[in-house]
Amino acid sequence: MLKVVVKFIIIYSILINVLFAETIELDQGIKINIPKGYEYLQFNQLELMKLNFEMMEVPKDKSDEMLDQLKSIYGEDISATSTIIGKKGYAKGYGDMINHELSGNTDFWTGWETYEEKCGNKDITDKKTMKCLIKFFKIDPVIQIDIGNNTTEFLKELSIEMDNNKIDNTNKPPEKVKNVFSKLYQNEMNVKLVKLKNNQSAIELLGEDTVMGFKSKRIGYMFLHNERAFIIQGFCMSQATCKNIKKLNNKILEPYLSMNLMNKRTVNNISKDDNLTEQLKNLNELYKSGALTKEEFTKAKKKLLN
Repeated sequence: MLKVVVKFIIIYSILINVLFAETIELDQGIKINIPKGYEYLQFNQLELMKLNFEMMEVPKDKSDEMLDQLKSIYGEDISATSTIIGKKGYAKGYGDMINHELSGNTDFWTGWETYEEKCGNKDITDKKTMKCLIKFFKIDPVIQIDIGNNTTEFLKELSIEMDNNKIDNTNKPPEKVKNVFSKLYQNEMNVKLVKLKNNQSAIELLGEDTVMGFKSKRIGYMFLHNERAFIIQGFCMSQATCKNIKKLNNKILEPYLSMNLMNKRTVNNISKDDNLTEQLKNLNELYKSGALTKEEFTKAKKKLLN
């Protein structure tokens, strides 16, 4: 029996190494997988949003209003980071272009010359231009992860309701939200509370974005981690990638969902009847392994000692 268990562990470890290139830790101690064949870049969250608004020709007063809402409702600030995951090669094109624009460099990005050679035919339609641009930048699919470093009263209340399962709308139809940002860009989103692996509560985000007449799908989740917003959104532009985007999201989220379950079990199972020294030892080991964040470790330790 023991040999079978050991064999399973070895096989499982090999599979994990094959499926996932690496596991990284983001803000708030959140861990995610970067699947094999993918790479990631990180940008300042607010600066990236501002740039996206500019590229989509969103009026400044409207973009300023939305950024203010993000700060006041979701606790976004200048310390927050956006992690963008794409297929190998996307960092050289898309990433290099974004970094060039964010740097404030007024020189012409040299990559546009290559883009013009491949996609600059004046006779093609906007839709075909978008298809060529997507292929050129290798952004089908692309996953964006945003984590807030601050909390707000809104997030605190929402977190309590989700933890206590007070939001009883899992069987209700999703709420629809439609936004028209500019002539170039608009989207429609369906929002619904769902239960994921390990009975983890999340707000599911299903939507469709329209850019220059070209439609793409958006599939993701919003979690409340330590009363802070943790959002993952997968964007896909073709039938083949859209078919697997949800599965890709779940692969990326695997460490977080597993860690979240371990944290809950650890904290919820603390009992004063148990050996205090042993409990403290177990908590310390979980903290050192990364299964518990510093904040979660401190709360659990305080519960034990009190």
